[in-house]
Amino acid sequence: MFARQVAAGLRFCPLQEFFGATAKGAFAAVRMAPTVMGMRSAVMLFVVLLFVGGAPTPTGANDPVALNATAPNRAHLSSPPAAPAPATPVPHSPPYFKIVPAAELGKLGTSGSRQPFFRGGKRSRAGVSSSAAVSPRVATASPRTVLYNGLNKPGENAGLSGNLGGTPPDSTGAIGPSNYVEMVNSSIAVYDRSLNLVTRATFDNFVGQPSGVPLCDPQIEWDPAANRWLFEILYCGGGGQVFVVGWSKTSDPATLSSAGWCEIVVSTGSRLFDYPKLGHNSNYLIVGGNFYNLPSTFVTAGIAWTALPANGDTTCPSNPIITGTTANPLKNGDAVTSAFTPVPVNTITGATDGYVVSAYDPAGNTTNGGNGGPPIPQSKLAVWHLDSAGVLHQDADIAVTTYAMPFSAPQLNGTTHLLDTLDGRLTQAVGDPTTGIWTQHTVNNSLTGRSVVTWYKITASGSATTLADVGTISDPNDWVFNAAISPRFDAQGAAIQYNRSSLTTYPVIAAQIRLASTPAGQMEPGELVLATSSNFDADFTCNNPSPGVPCRWGDYSAASPDPVQTNVVWGTNEFNTASGSTPAWSDENFALLVGTIRTAAQVPAPPAPSRDPVNPAPAPSPPAR
Repeated sequence: MFARQVAAGLRFCPLQEFFGATAKGAFAAVRMAPTVMGMRSAVMLFVVLLFVGGAPTPTGANDPVALNATAPNRAHLSSPPAAPAPATPVPHSPPYFKIVPAAELGKLGTSGSRQPFFRGGKRSRAGVSSSAAVSPRVATASPRTVLYNGLNKPGENAGLSGNLGGTPPDSTGAIGPSNYVEMVNSSIAVYDRSLNLVTRATFDNFVGQPSGVPLCDPQIEWDPAANRWLFEILYCGGGGQVFVVGWSKTSDPATLSSAGWCEIVVSTGSRLFDYPKLGHNSNYLIVGGNFYNLPSTFVTAGIAWTALPANGDTTCPSNPIITGTTANPLKNGDAVTSAFTPVPVNTITGATDGYVVSAYDPAGNTTNGGNGGPPIPQSKLAVWHLDSAGVLHQDADIAVTTYAMPFSAPQLNGTTHLLDTLDGRLTQAVGDPTTGIWTQHTVNNSLTGRSVVTWYKITASGSATTLADVGTISDPNDWVFNAAISPRFDAQGAAIQYNRSSLTTYPVIAAQIRLASTPAGQMEPGELVLATSSNFDADFTCNNPSPGVPCRWGDYSAASPDPVQTNVVWGTNEFNTASGSTPAWSDENFALLVGTIRTAAQVPAPPAPSRDPVNPAPAPSPPAR
């Protein structure tokens, strides 16, 4: 089926058209207000009234739900409130994407610290369910999963400047020819290929904004076809909503300012474009996400794209255009159900088609007028692709084994502090349409009640898509969640990394691999443990706003293929370092060898002139921390 659900190119428009100075001051004041719900609701109602009465409304944004609802600062909202009684759905105006001057981002308010970053949709189901007795786990070491050059080091953590004392970290990272780049809420760090820190910056400094402008939900990718880095960052404050996308001017990411990076600020009006995911094809940077009317009403999923400069062009566009879907709601391939969390693929080749994948929502996030309904098991993946001319096509759904929303994960000594394993959405996708697109999500094991990770390999040509392989990462005693998967750059294998925990295990980071010779649907035996938490997570998001609500964890992690040492996959995930109300997450950055170390003669020519020497043999795995 062919569908073109796009908007025309949108005009360059100053942000002050819809953000007045009075409203700006009110937004800043709200961030300093106490977190008492009554006061916050009253203050935010005042802010909304200021917004409606004191500033012009942009064309297409006159949404009755958005403009008449109270809208608390989403960076302070620890979880969506209980679903209200079913209401008569109110027609929503079409979503829109509008480019605004980068300087206008700084006119938005600043933020305080200790913020649970908002994520639309449900947290994993409360309660620990298992039909089998849990016994202490005996780890099975993998003879095939080893580190590349012994690379396994801590990265960003909750206590570093710029990270706002917030949680979850939204850990992500990507490897390029000479550097590894890590992003968390709310900073960016650049390392050399030995994971030695080169430089870091807070997001507000990175995008040239005043200190304290709250920015979150980051994404970072290496585009090997153009030798540049791509990024996305979301503004996570109240009031008017924007996100930032851009790219490095060269292959060197270390100049963390406008001197080294181009940025485009995109307004979504009064609607939050939540959980934005980044991808690209050879011509376009692509972003997918979910539109919300604050505080927590789902409106529709959306996909937007903007043209990338020609390879080697180090200038920033003077008049960029962004195009996006206007369907409201954006539908899955069945043309009935609403799409949720579309994930553009991090394309690792020069493919002209850029694919977007999404799991049918098993949590009921999109039902009941966007206020959410009961979980409903699903059995399809939705697929779109953006062609080289910038036309979005809706492809046929892919049938998969039935999956359901997962339960929350327990932790050692944290019997009343469960971990959020999300709601069954896909969280990342990497690969090439011909050799395979790899993606995954955390779902429920119906036999045990424990969470598991199901991974998929999809091949595609135009609108023809095929499920080439599928498998599950599970554990006889532990809950498995918050994974990321990537193929090798040469497509001759893949690696997956994930968290697992249980009543007998603090959260760990572990990994498995598969080779071209590994039987379908499987990984190589055993796993490699990369980091072990030293205590259970009990931060201020746990049991908030009511007992049984899980602690925020994730909301995602990262995996990307090495363009130089093409049988290595790099990753980033979180572990926990202390127990208490203050967030104590730390990232771990690592490189996994997926197969045999190659000699220099066997390594394909790198896309950039600089690379590390290749060790003749893998280094032994360091002890878990």
